[in-house]
Amino acid sequence: EEAYQFSSGSNMKPTQIECAKGSLNQICPECTVSGDIRLSPFYEVEDVKKAIEQYVADLNSGDMQLLPTRGKWSKFVLGTEVMTQPGELRQGLVELKWQGDIETFRLYAGVAVTLDSEGHKALVQACRETYSVVKPFSVNGSLPLVKMMQKQGFDIQLCGFGLMSVYHGVNEYCTLTDMQKAYEVMLRVICLIESVTN
Repeated sequence: EEAYQFSSGSNMKPTQIECAKGSLNQICPECTVSGDIRLSPFYEVEDVKKAIEQYVADLNSGDMQLLPTRGKWSKFVLGTEVMTQPGELRQGLVELKWQGDIETFRLYAGVAVTLDSEGHKALVQACRETYSVVKPFSVNGSLPLVKMMQKQGFDIQLCGFGLMSVYHGVNEYCTLTDMQKAYEVMLRVICLIESVTN
C-alpha cells in the first residue's frame, strides 16, 4: 500500500445506525448498523467476506465477553446473578446480512494500476508536462468492472481532474480550467503512447 501512496488502507465503516424507538430510559432491544467495506487491491473479496463471517460466528459463540467495555456495569453478557424476563437473551447477538452476493462484490474489487506500464509512464509524464509537478496517490473507492478489465489484460490507469475538496459532495463540481488541463493531459498521453507503439 505504501508504494501506491494510499491515503487510507482497507476499512469497514458504519454509515447508518437505526434503533427501535422506545422510552428515553430504555435500552433498545436491537440496533441495526449498516455500512460498507472499501478494500485496497491487495485483498481478495472472498477472503475478507469469509473472515468477517468468522468474526461474527466467534462473537456469537462466546467471544462477546472478550469485547472491551466501559467499566464493570457495561457488558454484552449478563451473568446468572442478573434477573431477566422469561425468554430474554443473556448475551448480545450479532446478525450479519450482506447486501448482495459474491458475484456483485467481485465487481467492486480494488484495483492497483501497473506502475511500470507504458500507460502509467505516459500519464505521469503528461501530468508533469502539464502541471510542472506530479504526485500520484491512491484512494479506496468503488469502480465496477475495472478490476475485471485489468484481469483481461487492459492497462488500467485511473485519474481525475475535478476538485478533491468537493469530491462526492452534494454540490460536486469541476472548473473549466481543470477540464482544459485534463484535455491537454489526455492529448499528451495519446501522443506518448503512439510514439512508443510506432
